[in-house]
Amino acid sequence: MVRTRIGALVAAAAILVAACGGAASPTPAPATSAAPSTAPTTSAAPSTAPTTSAAGTPKAGGTLVVATPGDINRTDPALVDDATSTYVAQQVEETLLTLKPGTGDVVIPELATEWSVSPDGLNYTFKIRQGVKFHDGTDLNAAAVKVNFDRWIKIPKAYVDLGYTYYIDFVITAQVQGVTAPDASTVVVTLKAPNSSFPVQMTLTPFAISSPKALTDGNASAPDFKDNKYATGGPPAMVGTGPFMFKEWVPGDHVTLVKNPSYWNAAAGGPYLDQITFKPIADATATLNALQSGGVDLAQTISPVDVATVQGDSKLASIDRGSACNLGVLGMNQTHKPFDNLKIRQAMAYAVNRKAIIDAFFGGAGILASSWAPPGTLFVKELALPEYNPDKAKQLIADSGVTDLSFDFWYPSNVSRPYMPDPKGEFEAVLRDLEAVGFKPNPKNAPWSPDYLAAEESGKYPAWLIGWNCDYLGIDNFLSTAFFGYRGDPYGPGPEFAYKNDAMNQAMVDALKATDEAGQKAGWAKAQDLILADMPTVPIGSSKTPAAAAAYVKGLVPSPTLLEFFQSVWLDK
Repeated sequence: MVRTRIGALVAAAAILVAACGGAASPTPAPATSAAPSTAPTTSAAPSTAPTTSAAGTPKAGGTLVVATPGDINRTDPALVDDATSTYVAQQVEETLLTLKPGTGDVVIPELATEWSVSPDGLNYTFKIRQGVKFHDGTDLNAAAVKVNFDRWIKIPKAYVDLGYTYYIDFVITAQVQGVTAPDASTVVVTLKAPNSSFPVQMTLTPFAISSPKALTDGNASAPDFKDNKYATGGPPAMVGTGPFMFKEWVPGDHVTLVKNPSYWNAAAGGPYLDQITFKPIADATATLNALQSGGVDLAQTISPVDVATVQGDSKLASIDRGSACNLGVLGMNQTHKPFDNLKIRQAMAYAVNRKAIIDAFFGGAGILASSWAPPGTLFVKELALPEYNPDKAKQLIADSGVTDLSFDFWYPSNVSRPYMPDPKGEFEAVLRDLEAVGFKPNPKNAPWSPDYLAAEESGKYPAWLIGWNCDYLGIDNFLSTAFFGYRGDPYGPGPEFAYKNDAMNQAMVDALKATDEAGQKAGWAKAQDLILADMPTVPIGSSKTPAAAAAYVKGLVPSPTLLEFFQSVWLDK
């Protein structure tokens, strides 16, 4: 239950987030549907308890083995930037606000019991839940929350240079002016400018609240990252307030979590499992084989082409997450030649047979991109993206005047993503298309974790395959958060794509500041038109994100954002 919204700005935020649609259906709710407000009326704990009528009565005990498509990157939620790391960390560390399980749009309280925003949209006040302890026995209070914000604000520049501060740069450095804790249960966050998406951004796992003692003991702000135990497996590492506690990380092999016997929200149901083991299995066939043989109990993702096999096996259950909330792109970085040339970027777009890639690798679950956000996202505009036309690509190359068409072209190994089910196969298809029109890409490959993500985010790759699994169902999470929003200090384009268009960024800023739907729509439409004219990347496609589990796995609430909590999960063995 939520209380009345405070101010038109917050109402706009609720419309932006809520109207993007729920998780249970691929069809988004209309913009006129009821929007959740941003502040709850009571301090009631959020419930994640599953219904028991169909699934039976939950049983305590057992170990859940989960196959993930890649390893985690780091054990500090603030410094992670990939879906696997957040999938693990969200079981251990909790945020002030969270998304209601099973949705991608409904903001509810977690470590804050309520929140409000000042009429000018600059000051957010959070009331901190009392009686909650971190896994190390220390108390959650306003001072502990402020320690976390202060750390994000003052994160070492070395971490920024390593590319580990993606979310901190965008949400904290670019937006937060300061944080105060006027009393033990109150935190006030002051923004530099109004931002209607700030409440939903506070649900992101990178802004989970860690134990201040663990941060200190783990040297979480060490000037040299190699001395940071908190982010590299500890001890201590990943010390939060959640239903599960971090036990160990053996890179490339497994991550183990154990039950928190003193979890503050046990009244909501669970945690039931004694232990969770996450095992990275990059190959989709190997993941399916592990499910069928009983080597794993749950696969975070499976290949779309394997859904029919799972549905035909009585020992397995397919998991439908509803809406496609991801997008894959062919990335280009404009600090690298020849991608500083607009005609070359346009030629890349015409050269790639995007539909053939969707047909070949997405198993019927793929959706050809028509913009830089998935179809159905509120305020997404269907754009006239370049269609496959090799002759047009050749003409643009000739018109560009560029004679050196060589560049390094990268793809990741040891991973499979919903927007990129077969990285190598997709890479080889794109490579052939580019070579056919005269480009001379030099094939390169790196492991997804830790090398690939860190390198591409810091701007080291000229061209590469990448994508985005959404954090929440909002167009800003794609256009602004994921791809082209300005950030950092000094404020400007991120290094990943190095795409500078001040008018485009201002259009997105105006959309976030807008207090009415018409203003938001106009801002996002203008931004998309400007992006299309510049063609900074080539959108390829989206995919529903199928998962699968053994039939005895009960209580999982699927989420289009992969925000699935295992507090409610139990094993019917």
